[in-house]
Amino acid sequence: MSSGVTIGDGVIETFDKMKLMKSEKKAVFFGFSCDEKYIVVEEGKEILSGDCNGDFFPRLKSMFSDTKCCYALLDIEYVTGESKKRDLIFVLWAPEDAPIKEKMLFASSKPYLKQAFSGVNKQWEIHSQDDLTVDQLAQKLSSGKIKSLEGHLL
Repeated sequence: MSSGVTIGDGVIETFDKMKLMKSEKKAVFFGFSCDEKYIVVEEGKEILSGDCNGDFFPRLKSMFSDTKCCYALLDIEYVTGESKKRDLIFVLWAPEDAPIKEKMLFASSKPYLKQAFSGVNKQWEIHSQDDLTVDQLAQKLSSGKIKSLEGHLL
């Protein structure tokens, strides 16, 4: 890898469970190990489906730091027309106030993590809290009209 970072086993295991819908996780965050050699699951930074109670998006938004980059994998349920859908979306959070070195490391490692998340075709790159909206997420999920997203009517 050009960034010198490898993907930790826990990352692949978490992804496989979410992809096969054998996980209660609605959102999982990933970052770097202390030595910056591995992408790892961030302990305690997740949202479980039973924890949401209609407030998924505000909880998700509060988990993104204004000064630290991260990756996230979201398992999103939404309704378009008459059909209910469920998709995984890969998120790269690189806030404007994060250190340049960190942004570069995250950007150069992103392709390898995306490759490990085979089958995830939807991606959302965010740089500020202003871009972190339900409407922006809806646009990334579908080119059609979304009626509701995680219980939030649009």
